[in-house]
Amino acid sequence: MKKEARDVIVKMFCDMQNITHNALEDKLEEVVSEFHAPSLLFLECLGTKQFKERNNAFDGFFINMLHRSANTLGSMVSLMSTGYLQEAEILSRTLSESTLTTQCLLKGNVSENISNYLASYYVGQQWKNDKWETVVNNNKNKSHLELIEEKNVVEEQAKNICKEFIELAGGKWPIKPKSLSVDKIYKLLNREIEYRTVYRAMCGQSHQNQEDIVNSLLYSLVNDPDIEKRTKAQKHCFSIFVCLWGIKYYVEAMVELGTHFKFQSVQHKSKLSLAVIEGHLEEVGASISKNSLPSGWSRSVIEGI
Repeated sequence: MKKEARDVIVKMFCDMQNITHNALEDKLEEVVSEFHAPSLLFLECLGTKQFKERNNAFDGFFINMLHRSANTLGSMVSLMSTGYLQEAEILSRTLSESTLTTQCLLKGNVSENISNYLASYYVGQQWKNDKWETVVNNNKNKSHLELIEEKNVVEEQAKNICKEFIELAGGKWPIKPKSLSVDKIYKLLNREIEYRTVYRAMCGQSHQNQEDIVNSLLYSLVNDPDIEKRTKAQKHCFSIFVCLWGIKYYVEAMVELGTHFKFQSVQHKSKLSLAVIEGHLEEVGASISKNSLPSGWSRSVIEGI
């Protein structure tokens, strides 16, 4: 992509996400331009006659899901640009789950996938409410029972609305819906190894990660500044690596959305962008083994989680 085009695309992204343009380092700026370009093309295609003639009731679900993922991505980039790499890593998990869910729903029978996706949500909510009620009944304080009953009523009404929508759109509301847990999503997309490796790594920073605590303990005991420096560099580099995986999943979702909506420009640009993202993944992955923090991603790094 030419620098002039990249600058315009990055500025548009930064304006949309309330990010200061000059806060982005070169490599982060390039990545932003690559994932935002197909997003802009997608928005442009929504105004075409081709899209308006689709008349597909389920299209709105995917447009909404893309919007939510894009907002998460914007927040993640904002954290990366200001040096909060471990915190950005946490959002990469959210981004990955949302974009992989989108990819999964686009595979096979879309109507059936959406129906199961919505119906399984209400089954899960009922199970949670029942568990909640059991806890309350075993407690002297019964004040939550009224709230539980109200929640059950509201969710039943919402479920009936969703059911009617699905059926009016030509779908079928499942009696026993198939759940779509994260591990099932990875399996359905033939990404089980990534679930055991990449996703497992993404989950670490969402909690008080024992690995980082143990590392801090070890280099405090040996009192060796070089070990501490190398360990922190590796940790920050790994955060960039994990964030790039989330971005990769986002761009892959753009490829699938371009295919589903028959937006050839989106599909084509997304595939080109995907190759660039994968190139950065390889580069950053090599830096991890060298215990060195690659330049071009963040001017300064905040010592995070």
